[in-house]
Amino acid sequence: MTAAPRWRVGVDVGGTFTDLVAVPTHRTGHDLSRLVAHKVASTPHDPAAAVEEGLRGLAERGVAFANVASVTHGTTIGLNAILQRRGARVAVLTSRGHRDLVQIGRARLPRSFDLHAVPPAPLVPRDRVVEVDLRFGADGVPVATLDEPAYAAARDTLAATTAAAVAVCLVGGYAAPAAEAALAARLTADLGVPVTSAGALWPESGEYERTVLAVLDAQVRPLMTAYLTSLRDRVAQLGLTAPLFISTSNGGSVSLAAALERPVTTVLSGPAAGVSAAGLLWPDRDVVTLDMGGTSSDIGVVRSGHPAVTTTTSIGDHPLTMPVVDVEAIGAGGGSVAWADGSGAVVALRVGPRSVGAVPGPVAYGQGGQHPALTDAYVHAGAIADGAFLQGRMRLDAAAATAALDALGAALADPGTDDATGVTDAVLRTATAGMSTRVRTVLARHGEVPDAFTFVAFGGAGGTHTALLAHELGVRRVVVPAAAATFCALGAALAPVRRDLVRSVHARADDAGTREVDAVARALAATAVDWLQEQGVGTEGELTVAVDARYDAQPTTLTVDVAHVGTPDVRAGLPPLRAADVADLFAQAHTRYHGFADPSVPVVVEAVRVAVRGAQAPVVRTGARDGLRTVAHRRLRVDGRWHDAAVLAPAPDGTTDAVPGPAVVEKGDTSVVVPPGWTVTLDGAADLVLTRTATTQGGDRSAHGA
Repeated sequence: MTAAPRWRVGVDVGGTFTDLVAVPTHRTGHDLSRLVAHKVASTPHDPAAAVEEGLRGLAERGVAFANVASVTHGTTIGLNAILQRRGARVAVLTSRGHRDLVQIGRARLPRSFDLHAVPPAPLVPRDRVVEVDLRFGADGVPVATLDEPAYAAARDTLAATTAAAVAVCLVGGYAAPAAEAALAARLTADLGVPVTSAGALWPESGEYERTVLAVLDAQVRPLMTAYLTSLRDRVAQLGLTAPLFISTSNGGSVSLAAALERPVTTVLSGPAAGVSAAGLLWPDRDVVTLDMGGTSSDIGVVRSGHPAVTTTTSIGDHPLTMPVVDVEAIGAGGGSVAWADGSGAVVALRVGPRSVGAVPGPVAYGQGGQHPALTDAYVHAGAIADGAFLQGRMRLDAAAATAALDALGAALADPGTDDATGVTDAVLRTATAGMSTRVRTVLARHGEVPDAFTFVAFGGAGGTHTALLAHELGVRRVVVPAAAATFCALGAALAPVRRDLVRSVHARADDAGTREVDAVARALAATAVDWLQEQGVGTEGELTVAVDARYDAQPTTLTVDVAHVGTPDVRAGLPPLRAADVADLFAQAHTRYHGFADPSVPVVVEAVRVAVRGAQAPVVRTGARDGLRTVAHRRLRVDGRWHDAAVLAPAPDGTTDAVPGPAVVEKGDTSVVVPPGWTVTLDGAADLVLTRTATTQGGDRSAHGA
């Protein structure tokens, strides 16, 4: 008798929809051929309500709560609070003389040559920044101390600010994280509010960035604590007692307790989960991920299964110095509003950045929307159709979408866009052009060009638009995963626990300096292994050591991997670091990024980084292979022309041969457009694979009868 599977559930709360997947797990690994997916409308006023509804939907589809091994939840609660400035009222405790740090920042204008540019509003006003004498040197030894009367005065001043949370960031606190954390703990007890220690949160030099990180953590801590504890209780009331994990910005996950301890690590978790999933599913490929949802489109870069990670991203106008999967917004989403911009000499068409959101949504949703969105252009173009959208769970009003596009055409007053069809062409061109420009820019920063990659498209609108974007960029291969519409939720379900640690050093990569770096790496590795065990996942996994290094007198650093320990046991110990190896690995990285290396210049290490993640079970992606069968024909607007397009659907009796476009594949919760000059196949993992066969798109032609 076959044992019942243990389910790993992933949840991704987006601005328009909340996605859930349940992945059955056996001794052989995660079986994606039996994945259960469910999608419900988001409830922005109460995000947990949509999560509850979605979990009930999974239960109705056969996912027994008693057999759920874990629930991993990705959320934008913290991110939205930061962007909309709805976080908690925060006060800051800092060293004397540094009261204006948050206001001054790096003294950079938003636009370098605009002397009238208005700098961003500070995260914390000056009257809520309290100074004390305490500070530390680079060796962690106090340079000035804090006596009891001074502590009491600072405590009382902080209390008078009526702040709901406090961030402590002292000069040199990165070198004395334990001392700064002890001060934060004492303030927590005395003030009765959460207090974040910047040095304990992220002990890396860079006072401004460290302060911003601590302030962001303090801002979201009360909100995230209330939301996550409430969610835990509501999930338990459903009868689901599996442990709750939270997706993190580095592409991994952490236990609920760890997320409550460092809530800022979750703020960019949603987009990161999809990129992480692509790395797990295609470990031997270089891919660009395109996540196109209701609000925006994001891309990420994955090389040989490893997502690109950065420590130089930002949220709004503020730096986020912790490691996050390098995801960048490149343009419009399905809910992005198409509108007439009359601010210039001529009326111009714009798409986004404003979105219609889940409520009222695009005009075609029939929920009272008045402004045409990109989705309305898809409806008019025949890319998505009533009866197939969301598997028929939501009806589409094509006539209303057409009327809204007609009205936009009248406002544009351009002969080429004076009706719904002309506006549709212009909207699709505008959205595609904006995204393609951003993709080229992002890849150029990585030293890459688009045609060297396979595109992996997901999100509700990813399959609908990706071939149009790929054609513009010269990309020849696109994969739309079987779980495209719920791919970030899949990434959450599969994500191993992960934590990143850092410690600043200043050591030359000679024999003596490398011994210092090696000692720091081993101390961080021991902390990482202890943390892995605290998460309840044992000691199987992998651990990577990297250094931030530069040439002597060089102003910037490169992050270079220098050691790795894999399964079955990360306690096996790190190999000793050797000066020659560190210098050689840095030279290789410097050549790759800057085109040269100079062995005559000493290499200086500025920081040691350790990343640990739990073991990842194999992913099983094969099952009974379906093919594609033509179920209908309809008109499809591509590249300014109407085509007779086949409507394809997966079916056991369908063809496994390549089917040429123009075509539309109706697959689950997404519609995939196959333009002329492209073919589509359904592979053994139920992924749609689109391949470019022509350098230019053709005109009208009959669709292939599969």
